[in-house]
This record gives sequence, C-alpha cells and structure tokens, in this order.
Amino acid sequence: MHYVEEGIDLTRNLARGFFSPELEADGLGVALEGLAENISERFGINCIFHGQESIPVRDSVIATQLYRIAQEAAMNAAKHAAAQQIDIRVFMDRSELTLAIEDDGVGFPDKLSDSKGLGLRLMRNGAALIGATLSVQRNGRKGTVATCKLKVPNHSESNFVI
Repeated sequence: MHYVEEGIDLTRNLARGFFSPELEADGLGVALEGLAENISERFGINCIFHGQESIPVRDSVIATQLYRIAQEAAMNAAKHAAAQQIDIRVFMDRSELTLAIEDDGVGFPDKLSDSKGLGLRLMRNGAALIGATLSVQRNGRKGTVATCKLKVPNHSESNFVI
C-alpha cells in the first residue's frame, strides 16, 4: 500500500509541474502560495510566498507564464542550489508588476548567465511571450535572485484588475 501512495504522490507532483488547478480556480496569488507550500513539503526547506492572495492578473496566459517562471526558479533553487530558504515575492506599483524569486543557495555562476540550459531558456521564453523582462543574477555573496518585470498597460486595455 505504501508504494501505491508514493506513486499517487509522485503523479500529483508531476501533474502540478504542468498545470496548477489553483491558478485556474483561484488566481495567481493562491497558486504561488500553493507552489511555495508544495516545495516546502517536497524538499523539506523553507519556501514562502510574500504577496497578496488576489494578484490582479486576469489574462490566463500572463498568469500561467508568471507561475511557470516562479516554479522553475524555485525548483532550481531547491534541486540544484542546496537552498534552505526560498522567497517568492509579487508586488505591483502603478506601472509595473514584479515577480522575484530569491534563494540562499550556492549562487548562480556568472558564466551561466548565457546558459543554454532548458530551465533558464523556458523562463526567458515565458517572459518574452508576455512582454516581460527577466534577469537572473547572483544575490550578493550567496544565492540567486530571478526577477521578472511586466509593464502594466493603461486601464482601458488592461489584463490587470487594479
């Protein structure tokens, strides 16, 4: 019975990698909070979401790409950087939404900034798809910070509820 439960858990985690039911049902903030909880449980580390549960993104393509960027950055920190703390932050000012994923892991090697690795390419392509900018940099002496910035259009054309 133990192996069946493990198989079910593994299948759920794999499915979450492709699709977040929370994103569809409850929005980006709830989905990112669920992502943080899942990473904490799965890897036994501290992963915390900082932001509003109600992040005002109503375009599902934008929300999905932001979620996938956060997911990829956080999973990389947990799997490859030996991070013990990951912070997923979302904040918005009048003209820009910022998603930042920061960790205390071993850091992002400078020469990998032009990496052809799949994860970084997926993050860059996702950001480009929604017209956002993405930077992935060493965070001081230790850790990495991935920052995705998206301009918020004016109210009449907006995919954001402000």
